[in-house]
Amino acid sequence: MTKRFLFAACLVCFFLAGCAPEPTATPTLSATPENTATPEPTLTPTPLPSVAIVNGIYIPEEDLARETENLIRAASDLGSDAPEDARGEALDALIDQALLIAYARDSGYVSDPAAIDARILPLVTAIGGEGAFQDWQRQNGYTAESFRRALDAELAVAFAREKLIAEALPQVEQIHAYQILTDSKSEAQGYLDKLALGFDFISLARTEDTISGGDLDWIARGVLVYPELEDALFALGPGETTPILETELGFHLLYAAERSTDRPLSQQVRETVERLILSNWLEAARGSADLQRLD
Repeated sequence: MTKRFLFAACLVCFFLAGCAPEPTATPTLSATPENTATPEPTLTPTPLPSVAIVNGIYIPEEDLARETENLIRAASDLGSDAPEDARGEALDALIDQALLIAYARDSGYVSDPAAIDARILPLVTAIGGEGAFQDWQRQNGYTAESFRRALDAELAVAFAREKLIAEALPQVEQIHAYQILTDSKSEAQGYLDKLALGFDFISLARTEDTISGGDLDWIARGVLVYPELEDALFALGPGETTPILETELGFHLLYAAERSTDRPLSQQVRETVERLILSNWLEAARGSADLQRLD
């Protein structure tokens, strides 16, 4: 019974998907200040020594060095060993960031110096003034120019992420699913035999699982841990049942009570689906990217 109860909780996979590492100890970016005297940012190629060009976006060597150090420092702060290939991991993250920046640029994003200023001024205030802010930048591997470039990149990535999610999210399909999970195939077959005689799936599921009643709630496509279960579930029409499906958890029968493409996602599922949308897009974008490695 415990296994059946835990299944409903562990069935949905929640994975982290940040597209680039953030600077260590960066304060919260918010508020809207007046103009500052810092130089304007740019996302266009620069003559800075670079390690790669991704769809026309240069990745400066200084950015890679800083993000590599950030990965090593983060591992140390967590009491872990540094990644075996910290530089390679940092470069992969910066390539993903560049892919999103290029997409944002091609989708109409334009660098806005005022938006950069709106993020910098509250940082200066929070850290304790211009001098303390400059010290913080140096300690974290930034110059005034590279910090503005990093903030501009952050805005471009946010623009790309919002656009990608806005385009994909309305198409997410959901199924209100029920499950019967047994320890043996013969038990599962017994339930199939009862269903063939006209028994109600939901009623049978409630007798098998007295805690959750076999109710898996609404499941969005792409979030199940086991792809074979998802493929079988989303092949069903309302009121249909899968054949017996086996995983390490046991033997499953899944039932599609309802299907919907316009039902609002729960906050938890929405966050998972958003990460999945971004992850899938990046995977496809990497495969078609114009990538030149310069190091």
